[in-house]
Amino acid sequence: MTQCDILIKGGEVIDPSQNLRGVRDVAVFKGKIVALGESLTDYEPRHVIDACGLYVTPGLIDLHVHVYTHMPLGLNADSLCPAGGVTTMLDTGSAGSYNFAAFRRDDIDRAQTQVLGLVNLSCIGLIAYNLGELMDPRYADPEGVVRTIEEHPDVAIGVKIRAGAHIIGAGEQGRDHFLQAVSAARKSNTWLMVHIGECPMSIPDMLEHMEPGDCITHCFKGGSTRVLDDDNRVFEGVRTAAERGVIFDVGHGAGSFQWEVVEAALEQGFEPTTISTDLHRQNVHGPVYDMPATMSKFLMLGTPLERVIEMSTIGPARVLNRADELGTLKVGTVADIALLEKREGRFVFTDSYKQTRIGNELLVATATIRRGEIVPGGGGTRMRHMAEN
Repeated sequence: MTQCDILIKGGEVIDPSQNLRGVRDVAVFKGKIVALGESLTDYEPRHVIDACGLYVTPGLIDLHVHVYTHMPLGLNADSLCPAGGVTTMLDTGSAGSYNFAAFRRDDIDRAQTQVLGLVNLSCIGLIAYNLGELMDPRYADPEGVVRTIEEHPDVAIGVKIRAGAHIIGAGEQGRDHFLQAVSAARKSNTWLMVHIGECPMSIPDMLEHMEPGDCITHCFKGGSTRVLDDDNRVFEGVRTAAERGVIFDVGHGAGSFQWEVVEAALEQGFEPTTISTDLHRQNVHGPVYDMPATMSKFLMLGTPLERVIEMSTIGPARVLNRADELGTLKVGTVADIALLEKREGRFVFTDSYKQTRIGNELLVATATIRRGEIVPGGGGTRMRHMAEN
């Protein structure tokens, strides 16, 4: 008999990185996936997980969170991990050049969950997010962004700007800040994530400066800056940008996901590249909750399960340039694994504008394995809201 640490038995494995869907066993040893097969009877495990009736997927990757705990919106990364089946998360600009080192010391390096970060163009990050971190141009620090990425290349992997006019300024000031963020991404040889919403430039205008690998987050936001034109048609420039490799990320958030926008986009064949939450203190108990609840909204809207899993695993792994090690259950890769339960019923889902839809399926994280270790805890019932009839 071959020794292993964990044997996951009888679950429905869904791994888009291998075009795989079927009942399989998964064996884990010393932090790695060592076997994946229909019946692994030759293994003697320390722990057995009976996954019958559950989905077994690569550990989920959330491409938009805020886990700098000294920032007013910041959550604890290790609490989010088991609750949502997320084993890798990207903090999107909670810290800037002045406080990224502290963010790393106090949160990134202490977390068991893998946390990567984008550096905010504002030197103070989101410490004073409610005041507009770039309304005063003196806070813009493109040189500091480049220096910070050079000093922390293993965890500081790109640049972030929140591009609302109430955050970066209107007119030429806002445009200058956007272009400074673009320049910082190019000089650091990384990529740029742009938060949209009431921007001083239109999305097609911004996309003219964005390269493959750059990202528009909050891509289904309502308001004045949308991926849709005044006739609710997807901008041709948006389609063209997606075709050439610009990333369109969900970033649900407390104010950045509107049913009418996502429904119109999907009806026109425009899908997001990645599903993410924008989890922070103001939305973790609704309307976002976690990754599986956000994924469930796309199931309700008709997106196939395999595609939803892809946009939550290997898709973001590719964005992070880590597809050879994350977002997959390939033998030899790190044992980051999520077990998801599909609950059936009539569930109420809410967008960021307090509008509701009814869906018949709710995904809940029932177990999480992070780098080969079973993480205590699971998703619970916070996100379960039953329709009355």
